[in-house]
Amino acid sequence: MDYQKGLKMKFRKCWTINMEPYYVILKIGHLVGIASWFGVALAISIILSKKDKNDYDMILDLSTKVEIPASFFIPLTDVLMMIENTDLLRMGWLHVKIIIYLFAALFTILSRSQLIHSDLDNVEILNKFVFYRNMSLSLLFVIIIFVGYK
Repeated sequence: MDYQKGLKMKFRKCWTINMEPYYVILKIGHLVGIASWFGVALAISIILSKKDKNDYDMILDLSTKVEIPASFFIPLTDVLMMIENTDLLRMGWLHVKIIIYLFAALFTILSRSQLIHSDLDNVEILNKFVFYRNMSLSLLFVIIIFVGYK
């Protein structure tokens, strides 16, 4: 019990006191990336709910310009923050968070490939696309809840 209490105090200390500028920049970039990825994923889901086929180009642009870079950048900054602050390597929930991020990135990439390479006029393909989008958004939401709880 004392070990966990000491670990929590160390964790709080490393997140609040004596943070190096590099670490602060990584953390800010990480938070901005999370917010932009989740925001665009939510916006794409709202656009899809209108069921207007003319919006597919806008969805592709949003996915290409925001989601794909964020899906690469977020796990990368997570790992860089763990390298910079090695106390974070003891936090198992961060490893789980990175794994969930990677699955969210996978579903984001799969949905983008459906958008580019498939005919979304086919109902079955459109359902796959919507499934991938919803899985990505759900996983991002789980991470936001998970991190907010921790």
